[in-house]
Amino acid sequence: MTDSSFDVGRLARLVLLIAGVTAVFLFGAAQQLDDEVFQIGAVAIAAVAVVTAMTAFLIAAGETYDHTQGR
Repeated sequence: MTDSSFDVGRLARLVLLIAGVTAVFLFGAAQQLDDEVFQIGAVAIAAVAVVTAMTAFLIAAGETYDHTQGR
């Protein structure tokens, strides 16, 4: 990996972790909630997962930027 490259490994690990936790929450919600409530819960869980993934991307991009600027 070159010094100016994006930290793909770190981002991939974060996305995998987010996907795993989201899957566990969705399976748990599917077992505990009724159909209508599960649909609402699934949207809420997915929204949190998307926001978390976007935050992870921004953190990885910020660290790459800091590294390229020599900070």
